[in-house]
Amino acid sequence: MRVVGLLRVSTEAQADSGLGLEAQRLAIEEYCEKHQLNLVADYTEAGVSGKTPLGEREHLLKALAFVASQDCDALVVAKLDRLSRDPLTQLTVERALAKTGARVLSAAGEGTEGEDPSQVLLRRIMGAVAEAEASVIGARVKAALAAKKARGERLGRPPYGFQLRPGGGGLVPNDDYEKALRCMDLRDQGATYREISEELEQEIGERWTINKVFRIVRKWGDLQTLELAGEHYE
Repeated sequence: MRVVGLLRVSTEAQADSGLGLEAQRLAIEEYCEKHQLNLVADYTEAGVSGKTPLGEREHLLKALAFVASQDCDALVVAKLDRLSRDPLTQLTVERALAKTGARVLSAAGEGTEGEDPSQVLLRRIMGAVAEAEASVIGARVKAALAAKKARGERLGRPPYGFQLRPGGGGLVPNDDYEKALRCMDLRDQGATYREISEELEQEIGERWTINKVFRIVRKWGDLQTLELAGEHYE
């Protein structure tokens, strides 16, 4: 069997440090070796939330396209929650692969060994567990941020295009401000993340991924929240 690997970590810090990615890669490689699978390619999503909509999962979409175009037999993940923490996305991916005669395989098992009712039920249960875990994590993060805000501490990294004012006291634009402004302008005009990334690559002459655009739009959407928290910018 010819298979394609997919790795994902949800934070930029994990991506920068390699935390989680190497463990996933090792799990996938060991699984392929144990089951005599030929790992022909792998795709990595760094700093991508498991709740990100399928249409904005650039490397997952590329992996699915590769499986279809290269007549591969499966997409392999270390665990099903690396594929997605949204059961609907998991099911959509399964059905898209099935149309090409391929399927999802988890190195952790999780009901991906076959299509009998017990295996399908286990996959659905694991999908629901992943979704519940995402909700719990989200609630914990919100509580932690609320506690930091109450203590007067800064909430996370500055948005792309801003930096901390020397000596503290708020945010000021940096050299990337105009790029971020252009990104948001295109978004306000109704451009998709993919259209924005392609347009900025042409205008600026540097690589802009869909994931980067997504993070900028999300962070800039929080600017009003930062202001309300006392994090003023000029």
